[in-house]
Amino acid sequence: MSKTLRQFQCRDDLWKRVEALAKRRGITPDDVLQAALLQLFKSKKKQQSNPPAPAPAPTSTPPPKRSNSGPSRPPTGSKPPRRPPPGPPTTSRSVPKLPRPSGSASKTSKPKLPRPKTSSSARLPPPSNRAAPQQRPLYLCYESQWYVVDTDEFIIGRGAKYSDLPIKDANISRRHCAIVRRGADYFIKDLGSTNGIEFGGERVDNHKIGEGSTYFLCDHKLEFSFSAPA
Repeated sequence: MSKTLRQFQCRDDLWKRVEALAKRRGITPDDVLQAALLQLFKSKKKQQSNPPAPAPAPTSTPPPKRSNSGPSRPPTGSKPPRRPPPGPPTTSRSVPKLPRPSGSASKTSKPKLPRPKTSSSARLPPPSNRAAPQQRPLYLCYESQWYVVDTDEFIIGRGAKYSDLPIKDANISRRHCAIVRRGADYFIKDLGSTNGIEFGGERVDNHKIGEGSTYFLCDHKLEFSFSAPA
């Protein structure tokens, strides 16, 4: 192809870019311009051969037609109908609807209450045929004088203010011992005394009293019997 020298005006910054591109690729600036022009022409040909599809035209709906006929009027010569006179405004009250009873339950049926559950632990024990033990009286003899033990606790000690049977002896504690009733039986119990209680030569703490039992509080003798003295 023949080449003819042409002249054109170009901005300085664009020409510097062309020279830099030609220097990187090792060609002349004329070759860079020719290649750019060819690329521009090819792109324009493609756009002309493939034109863009036209956009679809928007469909417009025609406005509804208005009827020229106005409101119907009664024919001339006829009288309009009479309207009833306005009466007092009626107020509608809403009546609350009560729930209807179900078909399974009748009107006279009463609600069934749940039966209380009885556990084995809540059952009362069967009454026993054994009679309550009878409380027999106990008689105490001290220095040939008899005393009736008729309380659940009979105190023996040195202090007359705190005991039922006072013994005036320094070796006897203020509250030395007590006669305790448990059902039909009686026991002699030490109340923390210093010298204690002796029975048969041995010291006892909580001993069951029998018929004719004899106890010693130091040198003081106590005799018991369930028979009334003569």
